[in-house]
This record gives sequence, C-alpha cells and structure tokens, in this order.
Amino acid sequence: MKNLLLVLVLFLGGCSYKHDNLYMSNKKTTEQGVANTKKVSFPKVGKPEIFVTITYLNSIDNKKFVDKKLEQFVVGIHNVSMNAQNKHKKITIKDVIFDIGNSDKFTTVKEIPRDAQILSIIPASNPWSQYYLVQTPRIDKNFVNFSLEILPYPKVVLAFEKDY
Repeated sequence: MKNLLLVLVLFLGGCSYKHDNLYMSNKKTTEQGVANTKKVSFPKVGKPEIFVTITYLNSIDNKKFVDKKLEQFVVGIHNVSMNAQNKHKKITIKDVIFDIGNSDKFTTVKEIPRDAQILSIIPASNPWSQYYLVQTPRIDKNFVNFSLEILPYPKVVLAFEKDY
C-alpha cells in the first residue's frame, strides 16, 4: 500500500511540474494582463448598472496581438441591468466616447467578436460582455491616460503606466 501511495505521489508531482513548464508563458501573459487591467462600474441608484474592464495591451509580452507602435487597449463592457424582456441592452460604439492620452491623435475603435483569439490573453474575459479594441499612435510619455464616457454617465479617466 505504501509503495502504491509513493508511486501515485511521484506520478502526480511529476505531471504537475510538466504541466507548469508547458504553460509558463501563458501564466506570465495572464499575470501581465491582470496587472494591466482596471475596472470601472457605472452605478444607478447604488447598484452597478454597467461594468467595464480596460486592459492595456502594450505592457503584455505577446507579439501575436500587441503592436508596440500603437497604444492598444481592450475594453470589455457588460450591461448588468435588464429590460422588461429579461435581455441586456446592448451598448454600441455610438454610446461610448473613448479618448487616449487627451490628444488629438487619431483613435480607432473596432468591435472584437466573442470568439476572437485576442480574448485569450485578457483576464476574466466572458461571453456576456462586448469587447472593443481601442488604439491610437504611440504616445511618448511614462503614463497613458485613458478616458471613457458612456452616455449619460460622467467621464472616467484612468492612468496606465508604461513598461520601458
């Protein structure tokens, strides 16, 4: 019995070590994603109505999805409140104003499909949020200010620190 237990412990210990080595780069990407994600909630009568996550991609080591020539963010928007038919009201790009760096540089916004691979590097991505890729040309400062305004709520400004 002792021999069986010893073999089982060694086997499981060996598998977990191999598993950790196989996925070490994914763990690092996930940790970087968590460190560079901020959340905002827009309340209505004390309860959150809209929940937003913003992930700064430039501080994540992933050459497949991150272009260092741009300032890139993935914004996830989830409308918590439901209408009379028990459906969430979809928030469209027309309802949201994005501004990166308080500059007049050209900012682009693209909706990200729910099955897009880029969502694999975003921490806590979920199927009920709408995701947008927001980008602008590179800003040469140590911090990037990202402002978000969902009408009729007030504007929120978040500062993201760059890794140099």
